[in-house]
Amino acid sequence: MGFTGLLILARAEAPLTDLDPLAGHDAELVGRHANDDWQLAAVTGHTQDTPAWAAALVDATTAPVLIAVVDDSDTALLLADSPEGHRWITVLNAPADSAGRAAVADSRAMTAIAETAVAWAAEAGHTVTTEPVLEAFCAADRDNRAADQAFSDALDASDFAATNEVVRNQISFIEVYVLRVLTVLGLSMPAAEADSWWAHLASQVQTHSP
Repeated sequence: MGFTGLLILARAEAPLTDLDPLAGHDAELVGRHANDDWQLAAVTGHTQDTPAWAAALVDATTAPVLIAVVDDSDTALLLADSPEGHRWITVLNAPADSAGRAAVADSRAMTAIAETAVAWAAEAGHTVTTEPVLEAFCAADRDNRAADQAFSDALDASDFAATNEVVRNQISFIEVYVLRVLTVLGLSMPAAEADSWWAHLASQVQTHSP
């Protein structure tokens, strides 16, 4: 069973878990920058009206906000908002035959989303370029399709050593790809506890970076 819930990136002096709308929910702080108050929190379970959560956090923090809606560590919808109105949305590892998967295949649309994300990052105080952001947005879809094809090919060939190799090398958790997006936006997030599950995922970002 993977993680289902929200990963929320925002900047605040107070613990992010104490702010509305997180207060009162099953939330934990999983990462924080000591020098600039950027924080990453995880909220367990399904929630409603994520855009309203993002807007409320923008109002509370007067800073850009990014929310990843994670489903069983398999797919993640990213939604960003900011005081200056730099809003964007995309899906990492969208299900086959879904609108999200079709959107990733539209290079012009994805480039436009990446360009808005670059402006969002600039508002957050970081200068980034479009290409790495676009690569991070598309990596989960590409990697999982490639792994699925390699696994199918190995099974067809009855090459069970090859199937085991595919399984061993495949990134299992979509949170790794979410953290990679944060990294290319200039907001890599050190884990709050070095021995936590989140810290283990953070360590995979560098291991599997392109």
